[in-house]
Amino acid sequence: MADMNNQQDQDLRFRCADVGDKSCKWEARGRNEDDIMRQVEQHGREKHNIQNVDDNMRQKIRGAINKQAA
Repeated sequence: MADMNNQQDQDLRFRCADVGDKSCKWEARGRNEDDIMRQVEQHGREKHNIQNVDDNMRQKIRGAINKQAA
């Protein structure tokens, strides 16, 4: 059972196009939402000039994080 839960924790994915610029092909993968959020915030600063991610945007991002199909 623990192995199954471990695998689920490692299979999260986020696509920038799901919450913002539809032409952006960037994706993040991580073990948990915090891993993904760090990557997303860095990507937002570097590629989209988003200096501050507010609570509303954080909520949209968390809603767009999905488990990858095995």
